[in-house]
Amino acid sequence: MRFLARSSRRRLVMSAAGAGLAASFVAAFGAAAVPTAASAAVDAAGAATASHKCLVMTGSGDPAFVKNFNPYTATGLPSGTFVQGAMYEPLIVTGEGGLKPVPWLARSWKWSNGNKTLTLSLARGVKWSDGKPLTSADVVYSLLAGKQDPVMDRIGITGAGNEVVSVKAKGSYGVAITLNAPDSQFISSTLNRQFVVPKHVWSKVAKPATFLNPAPVGSGPFDVISRFTTQDYVFNKNPHYWQAGKPKIPCLEYVQASSNDAALALIQSGAADWTHNFVPNVAKAYVSKDPKHFHAFYATTAYPVSLTFDDTQYPYSIPAFRKALSLAIDRKSISKLGEYGYAPPTDAIGLNGLFPKWVSDKGIRNDAKALAAFDPKTAKAMLTGAGFTYKGNTLIDPKGNPVKLDTHVISGWSDWVASNQIITKNLQAIGIDSNVALEPDWGSWQPNAMSTKNPTLLWQGGSQGSPYGYFYANLSKNAFIPAGEDGTPTGNWEHFYDPAATSLLNQWKATLDPKQQQRIATSLEKIWLKDMPIIPLFIGPRWSTYSTRYFHCYDTPKNFFGDPIFTTFPDNILSFTRICPGGQAGA
Repeated sequence: MRFLARSSRRRLVMSAAGAGLAASFVAAFGAAAVPTAASAAVDAAGAATASHKCLVMTGSGDPAFVKNFNPYTATGLPSGTFVQGAMYEPLIVTGEGGLKPVPWLARSWKWSNGNKTLTLSLARGVKWSDGKPLTSADVVYSLLAGKQDPVMDRIGITGAGNEVVSVKAKGSYGVAITLNAPDSQFISSTLNRQFVVPKHVWSKVAKPATFLNPAPVGSGPFDVISRFTTQDYVFNKNPHYWQAGKPKIPCLEYVQASSNDAALALIQSGAADWTHNFVPNVAKAYVSKDPKHFHAFYATTAYPVSLTFDDTQYPYSIPAFRKALSLAIDRKSISKLGEYGYAPPTDAIGLNGLFPKWVSDKGIRNDAKALAAFDPKTAKAMLTGAGFTYKGNTLIDPKGNPVKLDTHVISGWSDWVASNQIITKNLQAIGIDSNVALEPDWGSWQPNAMSTKNPTLLWQGGSQGSPYGYFYANLSKNAFIPAGEDGTPTGNWEHFYDPAATSLLNQWKATLDPKQQQRIATSLEKIWLKDMPIIPLFIGPRWSTYSTRYFHCYDTPKNFFGDPIFTTFPDNILSFTRICPGGQAGA
């Protein structure tokens, strides 16, 4: 299953062009100083007169950098933004948006034993950065590392849904993974998450969860730390990388942008080459500054962003309450004003961006559309029908308590601030005491958000071959994360499962028949509309804003080879090994 290492879409900038409601939501956020970075020289005609040696990337709202390169736990920190991919490599990169799987450390694979044993044939001649060979022992160790510490579990061997019977080396360059039953989703939804670490290093780490890994030993294309400060770091090219001619560029650089305004200044000036900041009116605010070289790829074939809370907590635990909230929220206004029109509204299932053909039943499509309609009157009727009452204009839950729902968001994520303002006004209109709770940065927001101790917007994830992973994360008991715990390992942020859905998902794994999978998906969609575990609101576009002044061969609509986001593992390694040096006009 695919989960974002950190929010790759939320470092956002609002401009004066976002007039009216959206602009008023962010007027309070002032500009911060632009961080130190080597800006490219530009002559009077706008032509570049100097170039970047490194591909320069930036985010927004980053705290001071801390030297932590732990691939398991540092992915929410600036230092860990792309450690997965740049330093630690995948076995297989499964196809994004229907593309074929790309062999990586596993050069080939085959099923046997009634499709229960997957045998990987590994690349030869791969070395760790300390010179030791990468062999099957490292892969077996990495796959089973969850037994050493659950934080290292990438394939679910410590969870209730563990299906791995054994993982064994077959010589120095073969690995056999035996499952307890055939699983049509194992490669795309499970193995896709695995990166390989050196056994001789990590087996000796006493506390992997707190280990900072300050001198990482990796096999990836960029495994040399040449500079690290509190505002900037550089990963140099691996001079002994096992794939001939790759990477094509000498280094990756990540620079701090302390605010949205700082990030916008970096990309407008050409000081940064690549970011995932959403820029409202991007054509005017960015592309127009250098039309030959500045580009934006805002793909909407993606999973939704959803309002999410802990479904074990009252009154979120009441399905009728969750459905009423869906009806009370004006998705069209959120899309137009909060997301500047770049993020289309979803229906109540949330697959209309990436997998519309999988919602094949006309009745279900109509029901999903109806449950996502902006209908406060019906929302109130649904609440009173479920035992809620009103005291004046205040909604009272069946236990006699006023209903309060504050959504939490990082203050610098301008579009989500605006979107949450719309949501809270919608909820206030049906009697809910609701406000936007602003958090100063990622470190303040992320722990409570990922464990859903506070209601929040969260991005959904899953495998790209089918919606199986999306349903699995939100409906399967095998993905269930107990209340209060970080839901990131499976994406079960709402701490919910449905027994019938769990059985259907087990059936989906066991069949290779597309028609049977489609029938199962239809049954899961019915359960989804009954349970409403989360509230999908809008498509979460894959924001990629990039410059071809000094580099080209990016992931683009015409050159699409994977997720165009440098934080998304394992797709990011495709970009890191394919981006070419040298400026080039055009996308």
